[in-house]
Amino acid sequence: MATIYDVAERAGVSPKTVSRVLNQDAPVSAKTRAAVEAAMDELGYIPSSAARIMRSNRSGLVGLITGAISRHRDHHSGGGLPDMFLVQGIQRTMAEAGKTVMIADTGNRFGQVETLMRTFLEHRAEGILYVAEFHQEVRLPELKPNCPLVLVNCFDRQGTPSVLPDDEQGQYGLVKRIIAGGHRRIAYLSLQPQVIASKLRRRG
Repeated sequence: MATIYDVAERAGVSPKTVSRVLNQDAPVSAKTRAAVEAAMDELGYIPSSAARIMRSNRSGLVGLITGAISRHRDHHSGGGLPDMFLVQGIQRTMAEAGKTVMIADTGNRFGQVETLMRTFLEHRAEGILYVAEFHQEVRLPELKPNCPLVLVNCFDRQGTPSVLPDDEQGQYGLVKRIIAGGHRRIAYLSLQPQVIASKLRRRG
């Protein structure tokens, strides 16, 4: 595997100059930059992300924990918006923000969550997202990450920041639109009564 010293030797410059080209933290002539970039291409040199992280303290990585990948699509138990759609939306949003999403699946074993969170922290994730299967209360491991933790489609009693569907307002808007269309006899097919969304939608 090529190193920064190999690139410097091939380009005929010092390792410091190669570092300046990589980090863009000091002026380098266009000719020298082109020579360094050509040397990197020829050698197949890949800059070390670990070194970049140490310098900037930013990895560009966001950890996402879900059970959507291993769960069979016919076994979505809670109803509502499938969590895979949420995962896809997160992926698009993070890509637009220039972040890379590391996705880890629990394999339907909630006990895996703490291990996965620790793994993301070891890789210096800038944030961690936990995506639940359906709108529910969760109890995550008592691990205090040194980065933002956000719950998606779920909440806890510790007040962790969360993104939740507005089931009550959504149902209200839907029924209001049906009534505005002149309908009066409206049937409502509900989810399981113990699901949080069921209570909120009925209220709406």
